[in-house]
Amino acid sequence: MKYLLFLVGVLCAGIQQSNGQSTIQKIKEKLDLGVKVEGSASDFTIRKNPALKSDFGAGGALGTIIRFNVSDHFAIQEDIMFVYHTSDLENNGVKDTFQYFGTEVPIYLMVKWKTLSGGRFFVGTGPYFGFGFSGKYKESDIDVFKKYNGQKPEMKRLSNGLAANIGYELSSRLQVNATCKYGFNVLDRDKDNYRMSAQSISLGLGYTF
Repeated sequence: MKYLLFLVGVLCAGIQQSNGQSTIQKIKEKLDLGVKVEGSASDFTIRKNPALKSDFGAGGALGTIIRFNVSDHFAIQEDIMFVYHTSDLENNGVKDTFQYFGTEVPIYLMVKWKTLSGGRFFVGTGPYFGFGFSGKYKESDIDVFKKYNGQKPEMKRLSNGLAANIGYELSSRLQVNATCKYGFNVLDRDKDNYRMSAQSISLGLGYTF
């Protein structure tokens, strides 16, 4: 009887392990990993201060693609991007350049459909979240994340907003894409004088494995 119970236990354990391996294998089959590089232009939306103006500056991004293909026509994609943004600013005739380095993580709910050539179009939208590693006004040499004279830093490190992505992936898994991001939260702490939110557009190349 003991041997029978032992054999039943071994059999059940084997079945559970097999089911676990089968589930992991199914997840792997639906998962795409890749890399992406982008060229971008970014500036700020400014409210409450008409004397402060912002124009697009050049930048770029490099990161990874993590895509879970729920079905042939729907996927959830997360990008983890290290970004470099610049923006030309002017305040009462005084010009400066804003430089920013950080990370942005958009999460797209994506619709995709195949073409006769074997490639596929895709379009998606969803929230993004950002964290600033460094940020400064170049000409005036002001670090926006640093405290001066006991005052709070000029800007917040955390950002969030809405992102949209559209592109085409070849049958070789090489893809071209365009992305736009619009920030929701106010980055500056001096809300009485002005309100700034970041926005950017980019063109990129990616490859999934």
